[in-house]
Amino acid sequence: MKTLNNTVVVVTGGAAGIGRALALEAAARGAAVIIGDVQDAQPTVDAIAAAGGRAEWRPCDMTQYPDVAALAAHAVERFGGINVLCNNAGRGVPGPLHATDPSLARQVLDLNVLGLFHGIHAFTPHLQAAAAVGRPAFILNTGSEHSLGVPPHVGPMSIYTASKFAALGLTETAARDLAPLGIKVSLLAPGWVRTERVTALIGASAEAAARIEPYAQDSAEVAAKAFDGLAAGHMIIATNPASREFAMAHARQLMAEVQRLPQQAEQESATTASGGRCPFMHGNS
Repeated sequence: MKTLNNTVVVVTGGAAGIGRALALEAAARGAAVIIGDVQDAQPTVDAIAAAGGRAEWRPCDMTQYPDVAALAAHAVERFGGINVLCNNAGRGVPGPLHATDPSLARQVLDLNVLGLFHGIHAFTPHLQAAAAVGRPAFILNTGSEHSLGVPPHVGPMSIYTASKFAALGLTETAARDLAPLGIKVSLLAPGWVRTERVTALIGASAEAAARIEPYAQDSAEVAAKAFDGLAAGHMIIATNPASREFAMAHARQLMAEVQRLPQQAEQESATTASGGRCPFMHGNS
């Protein structure tokens, strides 16, 4: 999407971080932008307006489906339709699974997984309406390089990693389910991004700077790659070259495990020889 003229883009979690960058990039490409966030997104709206764009924000908790449905309805009421949902709101907590407080794990999963589902579900009818009249209709789910494997250059933040694996699953199933409706679905998979939080972390700790800075990208670069990836039709929009090696290793490991399965022709031959009976349905005798 080199240009977004005459489109409406909704960005969740657009008050800061990647969401703010997505909102700014969408507006710079010509879209009217609506931000949904539990945090005050007025500074993002003001920045867009100062650059000559159109934007507004509405409080929205993505873990609460009525909030999400109301955000979608508001966007249609204000601008007449929706063309792109940047399903971006998310959070993380550090630590391995066995050391993660269950209540914090629940908060991460509620936002990063259930929140994505809420966005897909609530916005689909409006995006379908856009597609039906030949207008653009896209969902961009914000995942992570953690969607592609377990990054060796990042300390354990295991419940976050699990949630971003789930984001990939939601993206692939949504792409299948919504394709007949004319809606395209993609996953944004960045690595370390110099968001406000990460920049503060780098500035406060030389150890964190040494660990993060070699892998970090600017949020504006990630946002530009996101919309370029949508325009190119990529389902997975990975932005950071540092993700390549471990993601490829993960893919090779998965392929090696799957290749131990018999080929379908072998399996069909074995099934025919046994009379085509399923041992789980009919017993082994």
